[in-house]
Amino acid sequence: MRDNPRYVLGVSGAHPLGATGEAYGQAAHALVAARTTRDRVALFHGRSPLVSVLPAQAAARWSRVVLGPLDAVPKTSGDIARLSLIVPRSGVAQLLGLSRNTVTAHIRRTEQALGQDLADVRCRAAVHLALAFGSSPVRPAPDDGPPPGLDDLLAAVPAAAWARTLLGGVRERHVRTLRAWVDADTDAQRAAHRLGVSRNTVRAHLRAAESALGLDLLTHGSGVHDVVHALRIAELHGF
Repeated sequence: MRDNPRYVLGVSGAHPLGATGEAYGQAAHALVAARTTRDRVALFHGRSPLVSVLPAQAAARWSRVVLGPLDAVPKTSGDIARLSLIVPRSGVAQLLGLSRNTVTAHIRRTEQALGQDLADVRCRAAVHLALAFGSSPVRPAPDDGPPPGLDDLLAAVPAAAWARTLLGGVRERHVRTLRAWVDADTDAQRAAHRLGVSRNTVRAHLRAAESALGLDLLTHGSGVHDVVHALRIAELHGF
């Protein structure tokens, strides 16, 4: 590592094989921190996840509604789609020894069942959050009345505190860039057009935001999902 200044290493926490995607995401976030350390090595420490501050029973009920259609999807398709929320499709194909077309077919089957476009960053963020609740031991609230929507969950006061903590160290101009980037479905060129700046400026702002957030944004991963939710929470709470 020290002999090659181009090398950096990010290390995730310990995960079972079934949580490879989560481990990959943690390692990617640690990699962001590693770029600024003298030894160019960093362990993932993380922060309180969004799932820990939302109303548990209501969130479990929302998750059940979102993910219910997966019961009709082969487990392999669901597992591949879940991994693709964290790892690029080409990476999923390489990791599993499948062709990219096969991976895409599994993801499309899952998308059709869920009624979601997993190429859309907001859809990916919502499904990823639902999956996090889906693995929770919390029992859903009784089915009295319509199920909550995602905005109902994000409107909770603890969610506002979580978002303020996440975004608090990011400069306002970089927050504006993050908003435009998410609105452009994480396309830097489209975000640049919206903001009237160059693509390189957008990427520079994203790199600065990465450092402030301690999250990996420029590769396919859960850091983007956290930003999507934090920006929506900020919008709902007016800050």
